[in-house]
This record gives sequence, structure tokens and C-alpha cells, in this order.
Amino acid sequence: MIHFITALFLLSFSFYSHASNFFEKFSATKISQHVYVIHGPLQQPNPENKGFMNNPAFIVADKSVIIVDPGSSQDTAIMLMREIKKITDKPVSHIFNTHIHGDHWLGNDAIKSAYPEAIIYADPRMIKKARNGEAEQWRDLLKKLTKGATAGTKIAYPGKSTKDSDQLLLAGLNFNIHSVGIGHSDSDIMIELVEDSLMFTGDNVGYKRILRMDDGSFRDMIAACDRAIGLQLKHYVPGHGSTGDVSIIKLQKEYLSTLYKMVAKYYEEGLEDFEMKPMIVKALKKFQSWGGFEEQLGKHISLAVLEVEKAEFE
Repeated sequence: MIHFITALFLLSFSFYSHASNFFEKFSATKISQHVYVIHGPLQQPNPENKGFMNNPAFIVADKSVIIVDPGSSQDTAIMLMREIKKITDKPVSHIFNTHIHGDHWLGNDAIKSAYPEAIIYADPRMIKKARNGEAEQWRDLLKKLTKGATAGTKIAYPGKSTKDSDQLLLAGLNFNIHSVGIGHSDSDIMIELVEDSLMFTGDNVGYKRILRMDDGSFRDMIAACDRAIGLQLKHYVPGHGSTGDVSIIKLQKEYLSTLYKMVAKYYEEGLEDFEMKPMIVKALKKFQSWGGFEEQLGKHISLAVLEVEKAEFE
């Protein structure tokens, strides 16, 4: 019955003419024995990229498929299922959502429509945030940013919680869950696939993309990077940007550590955020070509100042 539903759902893809023309350019790259990743654009959500900017991934196990972060919309999930069908006819049994930001998980509903029995895992903090209104806020924001390109996307909430140090056996594969404090969003998990020596970092790590920090913690993201580095795995799939080895985690840590240490130093010297910015820009020269550098750096400095101030009273 599931295969019949899936066939009907996939048949409907032909009606998504305008969106599909954009999504046809993307394909899944095989990363390891079980893992495939569709590496998304690095720009912020906009009408041209239809809100697609993350790295949807899937894991092909013996009898089923496990998805990590199906993307921002119905269309990203349709693209993901198209790529899965190129590799296997196995059903989707599980979905991981790495954190609350909607560009990573609002594709849940399209997956659940095709595979109603699929179980969606997330950190309990994410589940709470989503059910307390943040899901609708993200859906509406993406629709606004894309000028309606994500219209029609519905919300399917994660229903199974998982947290730091959990060890999960799913579809015959072993997963270790890692979560360090607030991290990128106060709702993050990083997912280690033991058999493939691989980690999905979510937005605790980006490569060639400067990530938003509006609800994150620099110190905790540095700790998350340290956790990932300490595992010395073969493959790391970031939330945005190309998959790589441990060097991409070290780059992310370098950006965060340099910025936070310099902010702390100049804060002690009595400088305001705008006064310290020119020196910090110079110190982060190697990151200036990364997407979002101009848009995010000033915000990052101001947020780091607030975190340094808060740390004084801890």
C-alpha cells in the first residue's frame, strides 16, 4: 500500500513545472557506504532558490531509508524523494530533524504523506519550540522570503525525542546522538552514523557559509566543534556547504573562536561593537568570501558582546 501511495505521490511531481525546473539541477552525491547528500545553494532563501539552501541527506539501510533534514518545503522534499527513487525502492522509515530552523525540516510533511509510518526524531527542545508556534513562524517567513515559492508547505511535527548520548539502532544501523548546550539554536542534535564513520552536524557547522547566530551560543558551538573534532570521523556533513573531513570542523571552530576571543578582549578594553569590528574583519580575512559574511558579521559581534557580558555573571 505504501508503494502505491508513493507511486501516486511521485506521479504528481510532473505538475510542479516551474519549481521542478529549478530543482532538476540538483542530484545526490554518494558520501559513504550508506549516505547520500544533496548539497544545496549557499544563498539565503529567496524566490530564485525556492527557499532551498540546506543539505538534505538520506541513508540507505538494508530494508529502509533514513532521511536527515528534508529541507524547507514540499518541493525540496519532492526533490529528495526523486533522488531516493533513483537509488532504491525501499520505503522511508525514519527522519531526523537536526534543529528548529525551518529551512532544514519543513519538508517533513511531504515525506510523511508518502510514507505515513515514518518516525520523525528531534531534540525535545525542538519539538517544544515547533509546537509552541515557531513552526508556523518559520513556514510564514520562508513563504515571505521566497515571495510565495514555498506556498502549500504544511507542517508535520517530529514526534519522537532524542537527546545527547542517546544510542539508537534504526533499520539495522547504529546512531549516536550528540548535543552540546545551546549550540546553534538551543534545539540542536548532531547525528553520528557509526558504521560509516560519519556525522551530520546540522548548523553547528557550515562550510563556506557564515551561519546565523540569533538564538545560538558561540561558546557552545565551539564546544560542539570540539566534540565533533574529538571523534576523528572520516566524513562530516555540515548543515550548509560541501561535505568534507575534519578540516571543515576546524575551520568553523577557527571562525567562532577568533571572533569570540577578540570580542572578549576588546570588550575588556572598553570598545563598543562598532569600534572593534574593523580589527575583527581583518582577523577573519580568510572567511570574507564566504556567503553571508557581510550580512552576519556585525550581528555576530553584537551577539558575542552580549554573551561575553552574560559570562561575567556566571
